[in-house]
Amino acid sequence: MVEIELSVMEGAPGNANYLLPLLEEFEKTYRIRVKLTGITWGKGWGEIVKFGIYGHGPDVSSIGTTWIGSLASMQALRPYSDQQVREVGGAEAFFDSIWQTGLLRGNPTLWAMPWLGDAMLLYYWEKALTKAGVNDFQAAFATDEAFVETLEKLQRSGMQYPLAINIQGNSIILHEAAHWIWSEGGDFISPDGRQVTFNQPLAIKGLRNYFKLRPFISPDLLTNAFTGSLFNTKQAAIHFAGPWLGTSIHQNPDWDGDVPGVAAIPRTTFAGGSSLVIWQYTLHPKESFELVRFLATQPVHNPTSLYDHQVPTRREAINAPLMNQHEFHRAYLQSMQRGRSFPSIRLWGAVEDKLRVGFGNIWADLFANPNQDIDACLHKHLDPLAERLNLTLGN
Repeated sequence: MVEIELSVMEGAPGNANYLLPLLEEFEKTYRIRVKLTGITWGKGWGEIVKFGIYGHGPDVSSIGTTWIGSLASMQALRPYSDQQVREVGGAEAFFDSIWQTGLLRGNPTLWAMPWLGDAMLLYYWEKALTKAGVNDFQAAFATDEAFVETLEKLQRSGMQYPLAINIQGNSIILHEAAHWIWSEGGDFISPDGRQVTFNQPLAIKGLRNYFKLRPFISPDLLTNAFTGSLFNTKQAAIHFAGPWLGTSIHQNPDWDGDVPGVAAIPRTTFAGGSSLVIWQYTLHPKESFELVRFLATQPVHNPTSLYDHQVPTRREAINAPLMNQHEFHRAYLQSMQRGRSFPSIRLWGAVEDKLRVGFGNIWADLFANPNQDIDACLHKHLDPLAERLNLTLGN
């Protein structure tokens, strides 16, 4: 019996073992044995890139969507053929926001098959909003202007820092900031992928709105506080988070039986997740695709498991009864349908790494000098960064 190896990303060591019964079912049906390897997200990119560089490792991997462009450009991945794409239902079977992450710009070849989804959502405490005089919770977040008005009402009601949002230089800071850039028509990268655009007028307009949120954010978040802890203990009324919060919405002991409300972020939000890739070096490409097809066409569940709080990527989720019976599922579907991801280009990883640190530095600067001109602060930090990255992208 042929044996292949599957590596998957997991939140903690051993979490990926929920897949073992499914892989046993695959083995019985296809007579292909699968060795399962879990990789924690903290070690993710460092481990994954080694497979591409050294040409040795698992046959199939589940990877973050933002890594696809770099790995495909390294020629480390096997492309999916048109026939294989048809066998999983084609592009129309998946939400476009995650399907596009498997394509390099200007190239119709699919390098990564969507598997698990992720989208940014807004969570809120209803009692805090009601106390502030906000009774229409969906209208409170229907537009960016309404969102700011809601924050102002919360402050006037006595909550000094009502917004829990990431302001340190971690990767999720870009997932949150992207909404403001895209909503004003800006972007991170030019269409040809050879020049950054995050310091251009439309992006700056969006970033100005994003960084103007500073008065609503606790300065403690610059150092030792976590956005989730401020929200869970109700020191903040509104929280940006992914589906991991919604899928475990009844399981947090800090909430003392209370359950937060959830709303889709207005207009465009970040949507991504995990996709399945087949490594170029595999000696078992046929068997590897059988596994990808098996996993990518599983019936829709939400969440996808008890330990992985990502959610479905197939459009059939829209028609699943569970998806329409709870506000979390509705908000998630809205976000996946109108969301977008970061560009799949060769050097996106370098751009993302530098920019997340840059955004963290801007927040620190604005908290240290709150009376300075925001646009001047943005250009002070972003223009030199753009110049360096443009030299890298142009080569």
